[in-house]
Amino acid sequence: MKKLLQAVMVLVSVCFVFAGSPAVFAQTNKSAVTLKETAKKEKAEYTIRLAYYDAGTWPALSQNPLPEHAFALVFKSMVEANSNGKVAVELFPGNALGDTKATMEMARSGSIEMVITTGTIASLYPQVQVIFLPYVFKSDEIAWWFFDQSQMWKDMTAELEKKTGLKMLAVGQNGTRHFTNNKRPVHTPADMKGLKFRVMQSPIYVKMVEAMGAAATPLASGEIYTAAQTGVVDGQENPIWNIAANKWYEVQKYITLDGHTWSENFVTINAAWFNKLPKQYQQIIKIAAFNAQTADRAAEALASRVLDFAAINKSMEVYVPTPAELEEFKKAAAPTYDWLRGQIGNEVVDKFLATVKEGEKVFGY
Repeated sequence: MKKLLQAVMVLVSVCFVFAGSPAVFAQTNKSAVTLKETAKKEKAEYTIRLAYYDAGTWPALSQNPLPEHAFALVFKSMVEANSNGKVAVELFPGNALGDTKATMEMARSGSIEMVITTGTIASLYPQVQVIFLPYVFKSDEIAWWFFDQSQMWKDMTAELEKKTGLKMLAVGQNGTRHFTNNKRPVHTPADMKGLKFRVMQSPIYVKMVEAMGAAATPLASGEIYTAAQTGVVDGQENPIWNIAANKWYEVQKYITLDGHTWSENFVTINAAWFNKLPKQYQQIIKIAAFNAQTADRAAEALASRVLDFAAINKSMEVYVPTPAELEEFKKAAAPTYDWLRGQIGNEVVDKFLATVKEGEKVFGY
């Protein structure tokens, strides 16, 4: 809780730094902004192009920055200030350069330098799917401990860099994922039978939903609204803030707060480009990413636990499974673990589960 409060304070500080009133922001002379950015580029020795999914609507159009955008704002500010303008950061929010899969490949090829990804990275590095195992993290703090402190994650990111050419700079929080649908309340896995759910384009999500008795349809996030509206899918699964930000509550009536998976924001940079930078700039980028990671996590907590939860609670029928019902979900999802063992081997899965147990002990579970 102390860490969460500290993180929220960081986010509040970010708001004061970047905001001003939305009305004033909206009236900013665009030509002046363009000239300022052009001057920055001319002064810079290096430029980082950062692509991400979340919209850049704050502060002009939204009450709080979305998690990836919060990361981007803090990262850009710190890198440019601490490098005295020698390293510029260009932001491409809202999938401006393409979807997550496309921009991930762009970062690998060097067409851009940085990208924030989610489960799509599993197509390049299947071992990362261990963190998507259903109901594996009992709390946010355990997940943070795994990414921030565990030797296993250090080893995995080193292997990721070697195999894919992407260097992991930080891990933000995309949120705890929940099921929504437009057909009926879902209290147990039995209620999911016969429903069609959109899932991320990651195999483990398909297997998890199928294990619970429903049909899974992998689709890009941008297709969810229309797919739900037209009946291509009955439901989907996402964090609360994302449901609110994309107004999926307009085409989804029921939400079940089961928290089946903990979802991440992987912040990666082209390793070859990064490793050629002068050491002082590498250090500046690492420090900026560390601080921006905190802003990302705080933005998600503020949205999902307070601001956007209020909108969901008002617009949808919310159900929280009882402990007994949650156990039914866990049992139903158990075949997902067996499937993943077949994909990446027992050793990786067992090591991950043992490492999570270490994290649980740290927090008294």
